[in-house]
Amino acid sequence: MKKNAFWVRGARRIGASVMTLWTLFSLMPAYAALPQVEPPSSGGGGGLMDTLKGYINDGIVIGGLVAAAVAFIVVAIAAVSTFNEVRDEKAGWGKFGAIVVVGVVLIVAVVWLAGKAATIIF
Repeated sequence: MKKNAFWVRGARRIGASVMTLWTLFSLMPAYAALPQVEPPSSGGGGGLMDTLKGYINDGIVIGGLVAAAVAFIVVAIAAVSTFNEVRDEKAGWGKFGAIVVVGVVLIVAVVWLAGKAATIIF
């Protein structure tokens, strides 16, 4: 191994360390401009446990909304596939109407239950 390679490697390490420190200290003012964390919608005052409870409540409400969205997608897929069967004359309009009515009732029930769960759980 050459003596010159040792010094080149050392200079690269020092240069990398200097660049890392320069980057770290040049970004320090950016930390101060970050926004404050928004408290949960159900109230965040009263300590860490109340704030955590509020975040869990918000998460459950979002989970209910996701369940409602999934129910809507499932109903839409079932309605479209039944409509295609009606167009191909494999099923009648009664089946299509039943799928749509049951789907709407399902969506309303899921949204209603999600709303009730948000008030009951916490």
